[in-house]
This record gives sequence, structure tokens and C-alpha cells, in this order.
Amino acid sequence: MAKSLQQAEKSKLTADIRIVVAGGGTGGHLYPGLALADKFREMLPSVHVVFVGTDRGLEARVVPEQGYELLVLPIRGLLRKLTWQNVLVPFRLAYSVLKCISFFRRFRPQIVIGTGGFASGPALLAAGMLKIPRAVQEQNNYPGLVNRKLGNAVDAVFLTFEASKRYFTAQKNVFVYGNPIRGSLFNTNKNDGYSFFNLDKSKKTVLVFGGSQGAKKLNETILSMLPGLQALPDVQVIWAVGTTWYEHISQAADTAAENIRIVPYIEEMGKAYAIADLAVCRAGASTISELVTCGIPAIYVPFPFATADHQTANAQAVVHAGGGVLVHERELTADLIFEHIRQLVTDEERLVSMSAAAKKLSMHNAAELIARDCLKLIDKEGSP
Repeated sequence: MAKSLQQAEKSKLTADIRIVVAGGGTGGHLYPGLALADKFREMLPSVHVVFVGTDRGLEARVVPEQGYELLVLPIRGLLRKLTWQNVLVPFRLAYSVLKCISFFRRFRPQIVIGTGGFASGPALLAAGMLKIPRAVQEQNNYPGLVNRKLGNAVDAVFLTFEASKRYFTAQKNVFVYGNPIRGSLFNTNKNDGYSFFNLDKSKKTVLVFGGSQGAKKLNETILSMLPGLQALPDVQVIWAVGTTWYEHISQAADTAAENIRIVPYIEEMGKAYAIADLAVCRAGASTISELVTCGIPAIYVPFPFATADHQTANAQAVVHAGGGVLVHERELTADLIFEHIRQLVTDEERLVSMSAAAKKLSMHNAAELIARDCLKLIDKEGSP
């Protein structure tokens, strides 16, 4: 990476750049990739970014909506239960690698960036076989399987947490830049947010969400305490329950309550963040990165079955800094969450303090730093 970006922009990077971003399955793997793609577009209007994913992940819907192409692979992960479908995993992997090789030979990408998830594995393997520069971006404190296995063999690794370095001891190019975040999340003012959700500017807004699929235990807990939330005079709630839970919860809850907004999924997350005074949520890396950048205090309820309990490790980094509260799912009760919410929304001084502490953890320029280093890799290696 000897040349500067300025030198690169005057040479190879003045031509069209072709980049592959591989990963998905969940928003945690997908949205950092989208943030990177958007940053590449901002820096180089002629760039051509193609995503690699599956037809079962969130990327199947979101990537085309965002105006990017998607190469769909048949790859699937191992299921935890005994099933004949696990026998097909090696064959799906091999076919996925071959499909990537075929596509890469036509598209001729100058770099392949893996953001985690099963779809990133075949793309990174194929890129290695074709001698295409490779990088991985890891969101969590404990890296995912694909990044752990391939991270020491790629050209660069970009981390969110300093503690993750220990998993990449054979990698010379390791950078702790934070988690890329979509710029569109921060371009909304409060008035637009209140208008969009039809909420009261004079009340505290609690944002509850459990990821794109929702969170069963968290949803059940909030549902049981809903009468108490409805009774709080100066509190209003935006509750994203997940598409799979929306029908059930809509029937069980009083959706006519003036201070409760129940939705399956929040497409305009920037508008929700703009008016949120407090969040109740899981502790995925992307969620945390977005909340700390926005300075939103949160009650974190980590998903207990995440690999190596990495969501708890993610949350602890914020809690130790004073920007959040940690509630383990095994301790989760309606009374406990309600009391946390009640205490926080009635303590303006503490909310302000937690917001400031959260913002200190923000690394809002991660996408730009990663994009610039990837462009340096392209310039160093040359076009295929």
C-alpha cells in the first residue's frame, strides 16, 4: 500500500472500478456492506458494485431496493438438527465457489470484500483462486466462522473491536476502524421523524426492536408490559416486532393506543433514530454502532445463543463506558424492563449523560477509512 490514494486516483482509479461485496443473511452482515458500497459510490461515481448473497437472507430484498445487483448463491449453513439437508452442504459450497469463479471471470472485480455470513465464504475462496485482492470486515467482538477461517489469508482485515485482533495473529494488515454505518441514517431531523410516526414532540420516545426477524422473548416481555407503557403519561413507543410476529402481536395488543406504534419492520430507521430518547434492543454490532453514533442510550438484551455469546461482549463495551444498561435474557422480566424504562425516561440528567458516553464510542468514519484502504489495495495489485 505504498502509493497514496491521491496517486491512485490519478492512475488506475480514474477508470471504472469493479467491486464485489459478499455477505448477508442478517442485517448485521448486510448493512455494513451497503454502507461501504454507498461510500464507494460517493468517492467514485463510476464504481460498479455487485453483492453476493442468497435468496433466503435479507439481502434478497434489500440489495435490489438499494439499486445494487445481487449474485445469488445456493450456499446454506449447517443446520443444528439432524437432517438430510446437511449432506448437501459440501456440494452447495462447491457449486457456489464455481458460480463465483464463473461470474468473477466475466465481471473481473478488482477486489472482493467479505462482510460475514455463509455467502461470503465461496466468494472469498473464488477470489483467492483467481488471485483477486480480498478483504474481510468483521462487525462483532467474536468474529464469525468465515472470517475466522479466512481472515489470516486475505489481504486486509477491518475490525470493529480492538479485542478481535487476537483471532488474526497471522495477518499483517489488521485495522480497527469501527463498523461502517449508512449515512442515510443521520440525515433526518426530528420534525420529520415525529411526522412520519405521528407522535408527540413533547413526550419521550422509546424505540423497541429485535432485528429484522424480531426477538421472541423480547416481544413476549414487551407485550405483557404494554398496559404499563400505555399508562405512562409522558412516554410513547415505537415497537418493531418483526415480520413473523406482527400478525400475532397486532391481534393481542391494543393497536389503537395513542402512544404506541406497532410495526413489522422499520424501513425508515433514520426517522426512528432521530426521535428516540431510549432504545430497548438486541446487541448486534450494527445495532450498537448505529445507536452510539446517534447517541441513543439503550437497554441491551443480547441474544443468548449468538456464537461465543458475542452480543453480550458487544453490549458490555457500551455499558462499561456508561452508554447503556445490560439485561441478560435469563433475567428478563416485564417488571425489570418496565422499571428500567420508567427510571430512565424520568431522569433527564442520566439520559443526557448516557447519550454523551455512547457518542464517545462512535467511529462514524469507518466506511470511508475502509473504502480508502480497499482502493489502495486495488492500486497496489493492479487491474486483473
